[in-house]
This record gives sequence, structure tokens and C-alpha cells, in this order.
Amino acid sequence: MQFRKSVLSVLIKSAITATVMAPSVLIAQEQDDDSPVLEEIIVTAQKREQSLADVPISVAVVDADALREQSIEKMADLQFSVPNFTMAESGIGTNVFIRGIGSGNNQGFEQSVGVYVDGIHHGRAQQARAPFFDLQRVEVLRGPQSILFGKNSVAGALNMTTARPTDEFEGFVEINHGFTLGETESSLVVSGPVSDRFRYRIAGRYHEMDGYIDNLTLNREEPQQEDYTLRTTFEFDFSDTMMATLKLESSQFDVVGRNIEINGEVPAAVGPFAGLTYSQILAGVFGQDPSVLDNTINGKRSANGDFSNNEQFEAVLTLDWELENHTLTSITGVSNFEFNDNCDCDFTGANVFTLPLAEQYDQISQEIRLTSNGGEKVDYILGGFYQTSDHEYRDALVIDSNSILVPLLNLSSPGLGDLFANTSGPREALVDTDIFSAFAQFDWHISDNVTLQIGGRLTHESKDGSRNLTIAAADGSPLPASQAIVADLYGAVFDVSASNALNVAFPVTANLGAHPVKGSRSETVFTPDVKLTWDVSGDTMLYASVVRGSKSGGFDFRANNKGASATMEEAFEFENETATSYEFGGKMTLADGAAEVNFAAYYTKFDDLQVSIFDGTLGFNVGNAAKAEVKGIELDGRWQATNSLTLSGSLAVTDFEFQDYTNGRCNFGQAPNGPQASDGFCDYSGQTNQLASDWQGTFSAVHVHELSGGMELNTALNVFFTDDYHASASLDPALIQDAYANVNLRIGLSNPVSGWDIALLGQNLTDEEIILFGGDAPLSGSTFGAIAKYNFVAPGRTYAIQFSKKF
Repeated sequence: MQFRKSVLSVLIKSAITATVMAPSVLIAQEQDDDSPVLEEIIVTAQKREQSLADVPISVAVVDADALREQSIEKMADLQFSVPNFTMAESGIGTNVFIRGIGSGNNQGFEQSVGVYVDGIHHGRAQQARAPFFDLQRVEVLRGPQSILFGKNSVAGALNMTTARPTDEFEGFVEINHGFTLGETESSLVVSGPVSDRFRYRIAGRYHEMDGYIDNLTLNREEPQQEDYTLRTTFEFDFSDTMMATLKLESSQFDVVGRNIEINGEVPAAVGPFAGLTYSQILAGVFGQDPSVLDNTINGKRSANGDFSNNEQFEAVLTLDWELENHTLTSITGVSNFEFNDNCDCDFTGANVFTLPLAEQYDQISQEIRLTSNGGEKVDYILGGFYQTSDHEYRDALVIDSNSILVPLLNLSSPGLGDLFANTSGPREALVDTDIFSAFAQFDWHISDNVTLQIGGRLTHESKDGSRNLTIAAADGSPLPASQAIVADLYGAVFDVSASNALNVAFPVTANLGAHPVKGSRSETVFTPDVKLTWDVSGDTMLYASVVRGSKSGGFDFRANNKGASATMEEAFEFENETATSYEFGGKMTLADGAAEVNFAAYYTKFDDLQVSIFDGTLGFNVGNAAKAEVKGIELDGRWQATNSLTLSGSLAVTDFEFQDYTNGRCNFGQAPNGPQASDGFCDYSGQTNQLASDWQGTFSAVHVHELSGGMELNTALNVFFTDDYHASASLDPALIQDAYANVNLRIGLSNPVSGWDIALLGQNLTDEEIILFGGDAPLSGSTFGAIAKYNFVAPGRTYAIQFSKKF
């Protein structure tokens, strides 16, 4: 901890010193017209087009060329290009983190990192899995972005902009083939005018992949992927001052299998299976497929089959009306998705249980903004926002007649397991949400070089939610009278509170709380923002900011019982979390525009942090259990070393610490500790968070060498490096990802005049073993008494060829 504080202190002092001495660093000599100059980066991080050098926010930008050159096809790929941004998929959810803060495994959570595409909020975790395609740029905004982007951007925001129609006819076709993964991606884009006032852009993408994990049980590669996206965008000029943009997008992405491997086995210490590992219990005692014995990180797994189907649709109508001194903007959006999944959630080739689940989300939103044109003493943005959504989630634990849980339970009590055969625990959660908000941001130019920015957002949100859980036959039909007692047995064995429990034969089930449960909540939150910027010179800007952020409370979709709460109603609802962030930063242009350096030092305090706590068997309980502090510094820079060579790099140093987190989830085998040890919890106060490494960084070198005949040789080297981090929410020492460097290289030959380009790509060239997410293998410890870990792993070294032709 002291080492991290010392590093932060040195970096902050160095950054300030560099700012003061900027004129003497990289001193530029008299330059000719052909001297190298960096291309200006334009962003919309403050809802107006600005140079990145003028934006008082820590922003990382990945443009269309970088997305293509680095083969960034989805959000999960982005984390290897942007420090302090992490995304990991778990067995039943998606986790997106900025500066060590993200949302856990519960579909009822709002997201800590807001995702916005063309001004439309993608607030559900599942939407983060959608492929990237034909994007103009991706902006990663670090720190709370609650004023202009909304309250559920407490950790930061991703602001994505799709490519727009063009005034001239153009297009391109691109085909990528990955040799290692059996991967093919094909894209076609056509854009141009229909008339002087009407333009279009039609873009289509198809992608398929064989996978990189060998499923020994089913003798196939996984995860297999197939997805397509079709997007049409139309622009129409009603007049010289009014334009309408309509975007229609439909996508579907299907996945067969998962990128999971089991390792970290420790034999059972006591009980009927003492001395045996989890895989030995499965294969040797219960006669399961021998593939379960291969439990090391080696590109192989055992599983009975998983699949997921995702369908998304979005329509966005944007109206821009240029008034005399303002622009009036209206953004109307309809966004929905439907997700169906069958999870072999014991993550092995043994027949233990399956978890089919489904999620459907429908959202309608409307935003209106009035933006001053700029250049006045006071510039401003005024706006209002409304969003309504319906969210439905369903899952079911299914135990069929061949499940090994049947003979296992028969061992403890003859006939007990037979009662569980062909039963399930269907659960359904519903939430309706309405959001109204008004926001304003004022830039008061106190002098020619000092600006005070003051903003605020007032949000009222209301939610109505319900959840029910019953015990039923495997097909979901009601239990016959002869099996009615099974509802109580689920409570006694798996801590599941069912609405049809008798609460007679097993009184313990009455202590788990009662289903069904309903709730209504409303909250009104004001989030302010104050920033002060100082243009030290034409090439140097410093800023300081204080921002308040908030993330909505809600309802727990995935709890099986009331946990440590007094009642099920109390456990069902959780409150909003808040953040207060202080930031000091600077942006410098050096060497007559050939180089730039940006830095940001920040301190953020989180209160009532929403956490998802595994209940030790099959469910997750959500609560506002934690306080945390995050501080760090972020540095990035670019240098146009020559007209043909561009160098860039970034570094993020992060110090995350839970200030008060006494009811954390213990990993199996860890002894409960702290003030809530008697309730089976572990105290993580003073500890770091999952997926929060002490440092991360990138280095990039792009070189263009002109050849004869108008051809060019293009070389791009991209390196991402990170310190070690915890892959599990329980900070399990057996699930620590070691520090590594991810090295990617692209070598291409192109003819800019003819418009063709062909390239070879190598990714993860050092063949690093990368664990993205992990945890205790479900039921391995709680039911069988043996320790085993599951790991979501990234691909190893891969090679691909890329071809494109512009027209």
C-alpha cells in the first residue's frame, strides 16, 4: 500500500512539473511545411464536437482505423487497448469496470459504466456483448459522467459513434480470416447521396468462429460463434438549418459453448469423499465421463453443452435544428433485446444440473437538448430526458433423473434423491422503470484563459418490481401431490425459498424468507459537477473538477433467500450507490503540434457500493454493503516522430481500497472473519477489488513506408501490459492472474489510390495464458466438499489475414 502511494505521489509531482516546464520539453525548431504534425482528435464527450485537447475529462479514444488495425470486434477486445477499462463475461452475466469499479453478477443491477451508442443508453449488461461494427470512434470517459450522460455512469462511460452517410458515393468490402480460431468476418458498407438533401449508409456484417477450447466431452471446439449485423442510416436535410437522421439496426449473435476451464483442485478433507478431488469424485464415484479429469489450464474443458442466442433491435431518430445562436437536438430511441441461454452451470462434463435462462428488455427514450453555438461569455447546454423500460428475467435450476445429485442425496438419506429427480426451480423477475431528468451545464469564460464550468442533473426514477420462485417438474409444470414435499427439500438442501413450500416438514425453510415478493421504489437525486480550466498557453491546459455521481437502486433478480436481511422484502430491494470524485489534469501540445501529453490524477469515494454476494449454494444476494476509495493517475501521449512514424503510449496507476466491506463472500475453504464472521462472511475492508490491477499501460508504434508504384508497407505494433489482478470477487488467491504483456502486430501492404489493403495479423504473440474471470466451481465445495475453480480464459496466440477494398 505504501509503495502504491509513493508511486502515485511521484507521478503526480512529475506530471505537474512537466506541465510547468512544457515549453522546454521537446522544443521544436523552425519547421518546414512538411514537418510532422499530429492529426487532431475530435470527440463529443461534452455533447458538442470539441478537440480532445480542450476537454477537461480523462478520455481515451479509439478511432475507426485503430479499431480495424487492432481487430477490435467487441467490447471485450477494447480492454487490451485502453488502461483502466476491463470487461469480463461470467457464466451468467457481463462485468464492465472503469478504474476498478463495476457491477457484479446480477441482472437486476444498473451498470456502473454507462454505454451509449449514438446517444442511446445501453443500460443492461447483456447489451455489452454486442459486436462492434462500422464505428467512427469509441470514447472511454473515466470517472463519473452523471450530468450529460445520466446517473448510471458512476464509474465512467463509453460513448460510441457509428459512421454516418457521406456526401459522395463510397463504400468498402472487408474480409478477415483467422487461421487459428477458424474465424471468418465479412463486411460490406455502401454510402452516398440520393439527392442534394438525402443521403444513406447501408452496412452489413457476418462473422463466425470455430473456437479455441477443445471440449473433450462433446469432441468439438468452443466457443463457437455466429453473428450478423445490418444497419441502415438515412440523413435528410429539411432545410439548410434542419436535418434528420434515422438509424435502424438489427443484430443477432449466437454462441455455442463457453471459454471455461477448471483447475485449482484440492481434495476433500472430511466427509464421505475425503482424499478425493472434485474430478475424481465425479468420474470415480459417480461414473461420469472421464473428460472431467482434465482439469488444468491447457485449452481443454469438459461440458455437456451450452448455448446462447441474442437478438437486438434499435431505432434512433435524431433531429438537429440550427437556430440563430443555438442548436436544438432531439434524440428518440427504441431499443430492445432478447436473450436465451442454456448454461451447463456446474461447468463440467458431469450431469449435475443445468440452468436455462432468458432475458427480455424493451426501452423507449427521448432526449431534447438546447446547445449554444459557443464563443460567448457564457456557453451552455440545457436538456431534458425521459426513459421507460420493461425488464423481464427468467431462469430455472433443472435436476433431471440422471443427475448425480440424485444418488448423492440418496447416500445421505435413502429415497431423498429420488424425490429431486426431474424437478426444477423456475424463477421470474419483472421490473418496470420510468426516468425523468433535467440537466444543465454552463461554461463561464471568466477571462480569455480561465473557464468555470458548472453543471447539474436532477433525476427522478421510479421502479416497480416482483420476483417469484417455485419448485416444479423439470419441464416447468406443477409438481404432483406426491412430490409436494420437494419444495421444502430445496430449502433444506439448497437454501431455496419457494412460494409453494409447505414449511411443515422442514421448519428451516420458513427462515429463508417467502416468495413471491414485490416492491416499489422511487428516488430523486441531484448530481452536481464543477470544473475549472486554465489555458496556461496556447498549447497547455490544466483543469480541476469535483463531480458527484449516482447509480440507481433496484431489485435483486437472483436471490434464493433473504440472506442476512430480516425479511424477503428487505432483501429484495437495494439502495442507490453514490460517488464523489476529485480530479486534476492537464493536456499539452508539444513540438509545434508533433506531440501531445495528457495526465489526470484523481480521488473517488464510493458510498453504499452495490455488491452481489454468493450465498454459498446457488444464489446471489445483493446489498449496499461497501464503501471504497479509488485514487490514481492516468498518463497518455502521442508523438508524430516523423511523417511516417507515430508513437503513442499510456499508463494507469490505480490504488483501490474497500473502506468498509464486512459481509463479503468467502471463497470455499476460507475461514469467515471480521465482525460478521458468525454469519459466514469475510471482511474485505482494506483490500482491493476484483479486476483492479495496480498498473496497466499500452505502447503503440505505427509506421508507413512508401514503396514504388504508389504502394505502402504499413506496420503497427500494439502492446498492452498489466500488473497482476484478482479474477474472482472473493479475492481468491488461487485465482490471481499474473502480470503479463499482450503483444499484437499487423503488417500490411496497401495501395491508397486503388483502395486495396491486405495484411497479416498476429495477436497475443507471446501466447500468454490470460484469466478474464473466475470463481469456485458451483457445488464443488458446498455439496461435495472438494475445492475446484473455474476460469474464463482468453485466446492464446492467433494469426489472421485481413483484406479490404474501398470503392
